[in-house]
Amino acid sequence: MTLRPTAGRDYPRSYAELRAWFDEDGKRLDYVDWLRWPDGFVCPNCGGSVGWRLSEGRWKCGGCNRKVSATAGTIFDRTRTPLTAWFATAWRPVGDKVGVSVTQVQREMELGSYQTAWAMLHRYRTVMVRPGRDRLRGDVEVDESFLGSPEPGLPSRGALGKVLFAAPVELDERGFGREPFSPSTV
Repeated sequence: MTLRPTAGRDYPRSYAELRAWFDEDGKRLDYVDWLRWPDGFVCPNCGGSVGWRLSEGRWKCGGCNRKVSATAGTIFDRTRTPLTAWFATAWRPVGDKVGVSVTQVQREMELGSYQTAWAMLHRYRTVMVRPGRDRLRGDVEVDESFLGSPEPGLPSRGALGKVLFAAPVELDERGFGREPFSPSTV
């Protein structure tokens, strides 16, 4: 049985929680390790499960002596930008109602170049896309809301314990949405 990821347990619920969880480089690297190998280290070369972390952050397999990085093959692969900036930047595209610009990321993360900020946002935006999806066309509206049941005793939206999500929708002459799926397109 696969458990669904849960806010507050598997990932932070807010930017403040993200900063508290990942206040040290080692914690960020441990989190990436856990995401890649939830049941413990597994060497991609020999399949061995015995290994140890080296001082530089990579793993050394006890079976084949290969050095392995948990970031290899991920959006963090071969980057020289610290995970601190990557984790803080991750929150921006999903945490702000109006999104985030490259120059804003460059300024806030104190990155040396526009190209670095652009590459980071491009990598994030690329992995946030469902493969094979149809692109939205024409006029599109996007809004955000919180998902979850009402919190007793909390006025208004009571966002504690709820998940923030955003939803885009196409607009056409008939209103919102696309044409209904036909059996041949599903």
